[in-house]
Amino acid sequence: MVIRDMNDSNPPKRNWVSYWCLLILQGQNAFNDKAAQFLLVPMGVWLFKEQVDIPMIGAMKYIEYILAAVIVLPFILFSPIAGWFSDRFSKTHVVRGTAVLQLIVLLWIAVAIHHQQIWIAVAGFFMLSVQSVILSPGKRGLVKELIGHEKLGFASGMLEITVVISICGGQIVTGFWYTARLASGLDGWASAMLPLQVITLASVVALVVSFIIQKVPSQGRRPFRPCIIFEHFSQMGELWSTRAIKFSAIGAAFFWGYAGYLNLAAINIAKQITKGGDGFAQESAMLMLAASFGIVLGGAVASFICRKGIELALVPVGGIVMVIGTLALAATPIESYWLRVWFVLAGSGGALLLIPLNANVQDLCPPQKRGKILAGLNLLDCLAGLFAVVIQVLLVAMGVSFKWQFVGLAFVCFLATNYTAKIMPQHFIRLLVSSLIRFFYRIKVLHADRVPKSGGVLLAPNHVSYIDAFILSAVCPRKIRFLIFDECFKNPWIGPFVRLFDTVPISENRSREALRVATEALQEGSVVCIFPEGQLSRTGVINEFRRGFEIIARMADCPVIPVAMDGLWGSIFTFERNHFIYKWPIRIPYGITVGFGQPIPPNMSNAADVKSEVTSLSAEAFALRKILARPLKILNRKINVLHGNAKVYAEAHASIRKLTITEQTQIVANAIQIGEVNAIQRNDTVMIEWDALQHCHNVLAIAFVQYFNLKVILVDSDESPNEIKKLGVKYSVDQYFSGENLVTSWRSGHLHGGCYDFSGNPMTNECVYACLVISERIISMSMPHPAARTATNQHQDGYLMGAWGRLLPGYRVECESGKLRLCGVSIGEGFIEPNGKALNADAFIISSSTPDDPAISLSKPAPIAD
Repeated sequence: MVIRDMNDSNPPKRNWVSYWCLLILQGQNAFNDKAAQFLLVPMGVWLFKEQVDIPMIGAMKYIEYILAAVIVLPFILFSPIAGWFSDRFSKTHVVRGTAVLQLIVLLWIAVAIHHQQIWIAVAGFFMLSVQSVILSPGKRGLVKELIGHEKLGFASGMLEITVVISICGGQIVTGFWYTARLASGLDGWASAMLPLQVITLASVVALVVSFIIQKVPSQGRRPFRPCIIFEHFSQMGELWSTRAIKFSAIGAAFFWGYAGYLNLAAINIAKQITKGGDGFAQESAMLMLAASFGIVLGGAVASFICRKGIELALVPVGGIVMVIGTLALAATPIESYWLRVWFVLAGSGGALLLIPLNANVQDLCPPQKRGKILAGLNLLDCLAGLFAVVIQVLLVAMGVSFKWQFVGLAFVCFLATNYTAKIMPQHFIRLLVSSLIRFFYRIKVLHADRVPKSGGVLLAPNHVSYIDAFILSAVCPRKIRFLIFDECFKNPWIGPFVRLFDTVPISENRSREALRVATEALQEGSVVCIFPEGQLSRTGVINEFRRGFEIIARMADCPVIPVAMDGLWGSIFTFERNHFIYKWPIRIPYGITVGFGQPIPPNMSNAADVKSEVTSLSAEAFALRKILARPLKILNRKINVLHGNAKVYAEAHASIRKLTITEQTQIVANAIQIGEVNAIQRNDTVMIEWDALQHCHNVLAIAFVQYFNLKVILVDSDESPNEIKKLGVKYSVDQYFSGENLVTSWRSGHLHGGCYDFSGNPMTNECVYACLVISERIISMSMPHPAARTATNQHQDGYLMGAWGRLLPGYRVECESGKLRLCGVSIGEGFIEPNGKALNADAFIISSSTPDDPAISLSKPAPIAD
């Protein structure tokens, strides 16, 4: 079965077999073309040097320019016919026909050389170029029809890499082979015969492979008319009909003009170095090998980056590399070995520019016009190549040195790069930011396949940092449009930036208009992201989800996908340590996991269920943190006990290290959960009521102390209030981990610092933060209200009177028969049921009988959207 213009990310195996056969065929075709050229060029140099008696011997002095023109001319003359062939007939038949034609033409050239008829061989080379003209739109169009949209960037990149490798191989093999045979005493005619015979036989392989490629249907029924021969301007008009195709085509043509100029420059530099002697073929092959290796290297990088989609941001990046490489060529003497290095750099920049542009043209072409448009692209490429030949001939005739030629070429590259950066700044900035994100953050993605490949989708993620949008953009398989408050567009610093990324402006004051704008974006088929919390979390805990997204989803009739981002808390872009940005990173790189939930139908999505799913995804991601696979990495850390019975503390620590890996993992996981909320700060000095915290000292007093590098003051419940006060002042205690007795001493002594009560009492005093411990696990913690420093300036509660604090991240919440049930990696295979307690919309653990703050009601999981 042939897949045509598909969006499927996994083409059938048969399509991939056909694609790889196409690569073999076009690689062998490119090898033969370049091999023939690089047999004729040194042969022409030899004929001129030896002044062999042939017609127009003087023209052999310019054989490289003659053959360059011969390559380009058929693309200009026969491009419309090639496009018509590709559209009118099956592209598979076109490919097979060109394989037959190649074999015939190579026999033609071999016979001509055997009879020492150089101009007949040049005419055969012209026909070889005609064969390439017909093949080009057929093979390029066939790639899209076999592979589809999603893998097109990779497939197109591999196509270009194969061409370059084959061209490189043709140049090197024939260059060295011809030079070696000439050095052995054979004349120029005999030196070329054996290589020609071998490549002619090799063309049979391409012919055989062409019949393995599966047949694709033709895309048009247009009959041949003589006017087709003169449709050059019509083809160019098709290229110009769409702005995206036009600029991609111009960029690709610029590359071929640049590559053609470098190619001719390499030949002329080799002539100057060898003075046209026997080593000319080898020297020119080495210089072009360097450029070709650079193109292969850049092509491999571009193909890797484009493996999940076409990345146009590589275009200005490639231009920058081309400028640097060309300037380096200008600054290097032609005899220097470094010249080859700079040819590599210049070639790699060209490939970075070419591959996404070629893939973009193939992707945007309408199927019924693909052959015509790609033929027009070939025409434009060849006009650029011909222009490069003319410019090079003129500059050489004027005596301009290669140094200044390369300076001029670098200036042209600079202008082109500057222009592309201006017309596609969002692509360039997105790639730059995405690269920085991936450098500083190691992102793992869960269930990305749950995002539908087409149609409107509303993403509903948690919101914890200023870079959430960039994280989501980096991992989502589709482009995301974000809903942004319109006030951001008026900001002189943020406004220009958010406009680049096709964001959707909404207004808090005009809610109806905001709903309409968001709905229209979804109905257009976009992936739209809204942060249901409406603000950044400054506690580390997911805030209440507002219901606006429910209305948007129902109005647009599109599914909602819950999304969880785990591991960001602690980044400099979060409110961890009570401020954004201005702090040192805890570690680089930072591990993050992003999980996508199942699509929920619009009529079944509600704020409570979506938040519950985000919480579950977050718990799933939390369980995959790398540190949990090696709990001893935390449990082996040094503990700094400033005061107290260090021996008892050490014995308790040693007992943890004797536990099983599973038990250690659960303890460390719970310690990390405590660090995921904005309560205790790293490197704090803490006073611990040791004997009152026996029910949680493994987690709180040991593992968490090690994880956050806390300094410890150990006291017992019978410690006097005066002694507690003295120790608090002496060691400048920041936080108190207390049972009931230490709470009393803390209150009576009016001590500085926060007091966290783990005795099981709910919050009754604004300065004593109630926490809940069940089955040796910290379930929830109260904390100070975080300062309101976000753009929306909304208050967030760190504590709630009568509650036991906010549920720690990393727990999955279930509701069975009206009872709250908690699961997670810190609990293990079982679950915990906080009897008589419930969870409210802001994730506070409250009494299930609290009348003024009812618990949320979790409905059954919503079915998956079709």
